[in-house]
Amino acid sequence: MELHRIYIKTAKGLEEIQSRAYKLPTHLRRLLIMVDGRSTATELISRLTSLGNIELELAELAAGGFIAPPGSGSSAPGAASPPAPPEFNLDEAKYSIRSILLGTMGPAAEYRIECVEAVTTPDQLQVELNTLHELLPKLLSRQQAEPVWRQLEPIARALEQRASSQSHGAAPQTKPAAASGLPAHLEFNLAKAKDVIRFTLLGALGPSAAHRIERVEATATPEELRVELDAIRDMLPKVLSRRQAEQAWRQLEPIMISITEPSV
Repeated sequence: MELHRIYIKTAKGLEEIQSRAYKLPTHLRRLLIMVDGRSTATELISRLTSLGNIELELAELAAGGFIAPPGSGSSAPGAASPPAPPEFNLDEAKYSIRSILLGTMGPAAEYRIECVEAVTTPDQLQVELNTLHELLPKLLSRQQAEPVWRQLEPIARALEQRASSQSHGAAPQTKPAAASGLPAHLEFNLAKAKDVIRFTLLGALGPSAAHRIERVEATATPEELRVELDAIRDMLPKVLSRRQAEQAWRQLEPIMISITEPSV
C-alpha cells in the first residue's frame, strides 16, 4: 500500500456499506466508513492509531477491492454521473433519532443521544447510525430492536445514498447544522461518560459503589476509562443478580462501544 496516496471507496466498498453484502468484520467496516476520499493513508493511520494496526487493515481493504486510489481500474465507475441526491437536513435527522431513542429506550439512551447531538457532518452521523445498528440488539430484545431500527433505517439509507453519490462525483448538498456551539470534531466526552457511569453505579449498587466510582473519577483518558469499564463488567455479576447485572451493563455498554469507535 502506498501510504502517501488518497483512497476512496470502490463500488464494492459502497455495496458493503449499503447492504453488508460481503459481511466485513466490524473493525474493517468501521474503517471503510472512515475512508473519506480526502485523507491519505498516512493521515488515517495517524488519526486512528489507537484503534489497532490501521495500516494492515487498510491494506486488507485495498486487497479485497473495497478501497482504491481515485481513477484506478477498481474504483467506483464514473462514466455517467448520477443525479444529485435529495438535500439532507442534518438537524432534522438528529431530531428524529433523538425522538426515536427517547421513545424506545428512555434514560438508557442518554449517552447515545449525546453522541448524536455532537455530530456536525452527515459522515459523522453515518458512523453513529452504524453503531446504533450493532448496539440495539445488545440493549433490547430482538422483538424490540427490529422496530426501532425500522424507524432509523430511512435516515441510514439517505446517508448511504448521499455517500454513494458523493463518491461517484456528485456534489454533496447538505443543510449545515444550525450554529449551536457544537465541536468541530466528534470527540469522546470523558466527563459526560463519567457522569453516566456514576449515576448508573449509584442506582445499581448504592453506597457500596463508592470505591468503584472513585476509580472511575480518577481516570484521565478514554483508554483508562475503558480499563475501569472492563473491570466493572466483570464485577457486576458477582455483586448483583444476573438480571440486575445485565440491566446495569446495558446502560454502560454504549460508553464502552464509543471508546472503541474511531473519532472523526
